[in-house]
Amino acid sequence: SITTTTTVAVSMRWGSPSSSSHGRSATAAVVSTSTASHSVPGGRPVVHSAVHTAGTGKNPPPLDEGIVRSLLDAALYGPFHGKCFAGNRHPAKFVVLGKESMVNMQLLTLQYYDTHWKDLGCWSSEEEYQSFRKSTEDEITGRWAPVSCMIAVVMRRQSGPRRFPEWEEAAAVACAVQNMHIQSTRFKQLACYWSSWHDAARDCVEMKRFLDMGDEDKCMGFFIVAQAKNPDFQVRRTRDPSLMDVEWRS
Repeated sequence: SITTTTTVAVSMRWGSPSSSSHGRSATAAVVSTSTASHSVPGGRPVVHSAVHTAGTGKNPPPLDEGIVRSLLDAALYGPFHGKCFAGNRHPAKFVVLGKESMVNMQLLTLQYYDTHWKDLGCWSSEEEYQSFRKSTEDEITGRWAPVSCMIAVVMRRQSGPRRFPEWEEAAAVACAVQNMHIQSTRFKQLACYWSSWHDAARDCVEMKRFLDMGDEDKCMGFFIVAQAKNPDFQVRRTRDPSLMDVEWRS
């Protein structure tokens, strides 16, 4: 059992279309948890099954909001330095985008590239850019349509009176996201992964405004929450230990 008085900022944009403006829900929540415990499946390392590889269902039923809140609750238990100092909150901010807000975010992405594609130097011709644009626009009703929600992952550069090194805050946010991955293994219907998104649009001023970020805050991508096409799929992924360098010293 773990007791904490810290908080992680969570903005829920899960409401009906009439309750939002440019994808912004009228409600926001801060999750505060105390005297709670979390368990994860035993047996093989849980991270092996955290990313479901069975694919997402095309017309899944609505996902219980309580499941999403469970993922966010688990995120709070990731390590961060600020808990040692009074007044500092967790550096992570999560913005939960429902169906309408997900579309608005993707339209913002397209609008940014429409305006800046020439300056970015990523495409050698307009024809090449238009090909990218079409495939990206098609994903709104294709690849991303079945997704239950996207959770924007934001690193708050300073979340209290004490300012920490940026790498520590980024690492703390990454640990919080990993906790969401691990927690997701409790729900066999989930299919989750962390997308870095389109980097130029992710880092633009317009995205900062959309996600209500501070000037120094950084969007670190989106945690995709979908439902598996085959919830009973058994992950058999293995990795060769030689992929990672490990050195033991006496």
